[in-house]
Amino acid sequence: MGSSSSKISAEVYDSIAKYTELTQDDILAWEERFTQQCDPGSTKMNKEQFCKFYQELRPTENVKRLSENVFRAFDLNGDHGISFSEFLIAYVATTEAPLEQKLRYAFNVYDLDHNSMIDRAEILFILRAMFQLLGMNDDKPHQYSYEQCADTIMKNLDANDDQRISKEEFIQGLKQDPFLRSLMNPFSND
Repeated sequence: MGSSSSKISAEVYDSIAKYTELTQDDILAWEERFTQQCDPGSTKMNKEQFCKFYQELRPTENVKRLSENVFRAFDLNGDHGISFSEFLIAYVATTEAPLEQKLRYAFNVYDLDHNSMIDRAEILFILRAMFQLLGMNDDKPHQYSYEQCADTIMKNLDANDDQRISKEEFIQGLKQDPFLRSLMNPFSND
């Protein structure tokens, strides 16, 4: 690692330490690996760099399509780049955090148009990426079609029947339905 010092604030480190057993040395090693993926002189990854990096973090899974949506969810300040602090906070929150925090990030993955609601079209788009992640693609027969899954999701999560799912409906519905939670949460490991 050389004499490189972390640019992570104490506040960010404290947030990470709250959920993980990562040491300062662990974080410095991750930061060095992250920085090597960035353009020379830059400390941020663009979408293409992030997608490649994210796929390397999850090599046994087919996360190519999903990684673009994860990029958007991890881009906390919306500047179309991900700093190491943004990456680390989001990655820890989606792998180590309590269920509700993971579901908040999952909602952001589904909310493609950033309007704080999820509609059926957004569900269909992400379902295709999730099924690809699970190794189920369009040319294999499935017990349920994407459309049937989207209909089931809408029926079970759209509590007020307005054809849109709010963040609260999403979180509460998935907390109560383990099957849908395992299907819809790309950050699930519980």
